[in-house]
Amino acid sequence: MTTGHQNATSFLIQNFEAFVWITVIAVFMFSPVETHTHFTICPLSLAGFEHCPGCGLGHSLILLLHGRLAESFRMHPLGIFALAAFLVRIVSVFRKYAQFLKQTNYLKTNNN
Repeated sequence: MTTGHQNATSFLIQNFEAFVWITVIAVFMFSPVETHTHFTICPLSLAGFEHCPGCGLGHSLILLLHGRLAESFRMHPLGIFALAAFLVRIVSVFRKYAQFLKQTNYLKTNNN
């Protein structure tokens, strides 16, 4: 295996969580807004309960990513905080990887 391939593989493995969250956000960005029936994995909804504290959060994120802030807030008030949590976690994972590279002197030895 070449060093470049090893570096790319290492980067993907070390930052896998960030790429999962980026993928979730991308899927939400390209999801249709006007869907009234959808598949759910919510255990409370599947059990027949009428109200779940998290229900509407996914749709709220979709609306938010489509720029429909007021509708997003009406769907679920915590949607904006969930998106902020995703973004903070993505940045955190990448920063942790950058700190790891600095500690192992990777950046210093490969920039020369």
